[in-house]
Amino acid sequence: MSIGETAGSREASVSLDEVVLTRIGRAMGEFSMLVPGERIGVGVSGGKDSLCMVHALTAYRRRAPFPYELVALTLDQGKFTAPLDLLGDFFRSIGMRWIFREEPQTLRLVAEGVAHGCDVCSRHRRGALYRLAAEAGCSVLALGHTADDCAESLLRNILFNGRIASLPPVASSRKGSMRVIRPLVYVNEEQTAQYVRNLGIDQIGCVCGIREGPRREIREFLKSMREVHPGSGESLMAALGNVAPYALFDSALRKEAADDPIFPSSDVTALQTPE
Repeated sequence: MSIGETAGSREASVSLDEVVLTRIGRAMGEFSMLVPGERIGVGVSGGKDSLCMVHALTAYRRRAPFPYELVALTLDQGKFTAPLDLLGDFFRSIGMRWIFREEPQTLRLVAEGVAHGCDVCSRHRRGALYRLAAEAGCSVLALGHTADDCAESLLRNILFNGRIASLPPVASSRKGSMRVIRPLVYVNEEQTAQYVRNLGIDQIGCVCGIREGPRREIREFLKSMREVHPGSGESLMAALGNVAPYALFDSALRKEAADDPIFPSSDVTALQTPE
């Protein structure tokens, strides 16, 4: 039985809410995501992942070892598939402050019919979220990237950018003024989708979600692998925290591994030598 299957068996008899909150708690603890009394800006697009995250972070406050504040942040980039009225009703129902702003750079591209990819849209959104979070007095920005997003990012970087990298659970903005956290790194999209369905909330999607391209192809590939090989998704996520630097081509990492007493030099040499 694989690690993923063992975890799945343990969670089978536990409610989905408890599974999601437990996995968020695991991420919070392992990566030291928060400190007492912080104000967190939660990026909410209206999709299943961000809606699950903002609701779960609200629920998690009841078991967290210290208090923290939450502020929901939403940007209009001209790509929502439905009006945002439902989001306002949702935030009022959970008593959360909600800040909604337009993002002018992407709106201008949309208005002028300028073709642009998800990377451009994401870059504009990230910068605008940093500014909006800072204006709201937040020191932390929470993003709704899931375990599936981390796995997809890893494969995209390997296949198209020539590097081994993914989405870090915790990071800092380039200027260092904002800490970015991803509380859902151990939660998959099947779980976020069911969580939101259980709440009875209507999602507000983005038109980019139906685009064909490498991102969608990788997502379909991973989905097919999980269906044929149960536990493969969990194994891929585990690999992000189980790196064998002596088995890679990066010379700096190989030297560091060779100097590490945990790995005898003969073993490192053998692993570095092609057959």
